[in-house]
Amino acid sequence: MKILEYDRGLFSSRVKWCIENPNGFPGSETAQLVLVDQGAHGFFSVNSQTNLEENPWYIQWVNTRLNGKDPLSIRTRFSLTGTMGSTIHMNAFSIEDKEKMVDVHALDFDVSTGKGFETLDAKGRWEGLSQGSELVMGPVTFTSDLYRLTDMIWAGKNTFSLEQLKINDGKSDPVDLSGLTVNFDTSASEDKKSITMATDFHVDRIELGGKPLSDWGATFKLKQMDMASVEQLMVLYSDIMTQAGQRLEKTGGNPGDFQETLKDEMARNTPQLMAALNGLLKKGLGMEITGLDIDLPEGKVSGNLDLSLKKDLDPSNLFIFAIQPDMMFSFFDLDAQLSLPYALAGGIPNLTEPLLPGMATGLFVIQGDLLSLDMHIKEEKLFLNGNQVVLNQ
Repeated sequence: MKILEYDRGLFSSRVKWCIENPNGFPGSETAQLVLVDQGAHGFFSVNSQTNLEENPWYIQWVNTRLNGKDPLSIRTRFSLTGTMGSTIHMNAFSIEDKEKMVDVHALDFDVSTGKGFETLDAKGRWEGLSQGSELVMGPVTFTSDLYRLTDMIWAGKNTFSLEQLKINDGKSDPVDLSGLTVNFDTSASEDKKSITMATDFHVDRIELGGKPLSDWGATFKLKQMDMASVEQLMVLYSDIMTQAGQRLEKTGGNPGDFQETLKDEMARNTPQLMAALNGLLKKGLGMEITGLDIDLPEGKVSGNLDLSLKKDLDPSNLFIFAIQPDMMFSFFDLDAQLSLPYALAGGIPNLTEPLLPGMATGLFVIQGDLLSLDMHIKEEKLFLNGNQVVLNQ
């Protein structure tokens, strides 16, 4: 963020500032968002109204697509105590896309921050959009209740819900989904040295190809990640994206070349990435999937996974595992179960046939109309579907 102009008066102020997006493609008009705040001073607060009129791309869009009627209203209150609250409202509007009319419905969004920007609370509701009977989406609601752990990492809860999504373009099987909820939860350990990120989702009902299904759900966790290493990776990612964009801009490249430029930057930063990875692979780091329950036309997919490190793992050990694969069993705890309909994947022989000499069965065994997998590590040995797997052969 940068302040471009600041005109402070006794009873009012005008501030022109911008948000720069270093990850945007060089030369694109949206790589920078310019905002103008017109504030009225009170005894204990400043009330401000924000507009986007300094962005030519935005004004052109409003004038050519919306007949000059700006749908956005942004009002903010800055308190003497250091808190801030903003209310954003977007009026409904309609635009024509590929000779079809798209109706974008109203949005309301409220966000507030605590003193020193240490906390953030937000809630919003978007009524969604529609394109005749081909596409209906919404309403959408979302909330955030967060507190800052570091400059880059926030803990707390985010929620997202979608009441309905209907897609029926006449070219493929129609999709009708309702009652999607997604919860994101980030928590820190007592010593603030590690974090756990959990995501769970649930769908009340979904119709695929004319068959109604219900109660899709699962929970996914990344457990006990070293906070300093996570932040280091986030900073590296941001720097790599920025450097790739700057290189592309200097060479006069086009957005189509961005992927190759990004790969070059990843290679240049390999030592830093490996150092961050080394800090991340510590005892307790784990991944967990619970309550996987997905109903498909062919049958039900269900399962659980719990994988974690028993001790610190140096990335150099990965090369040793390639030579002596059984050594990896001393580093990990593993418990995994998965079942899926035979009709869904029974035609893939590699799933049910041994892939290595040390395997007594394939990854899956046939149990009635299901393919079933049961895998765990016990006493530094790997067991698959009730049989030990010996890799050093």
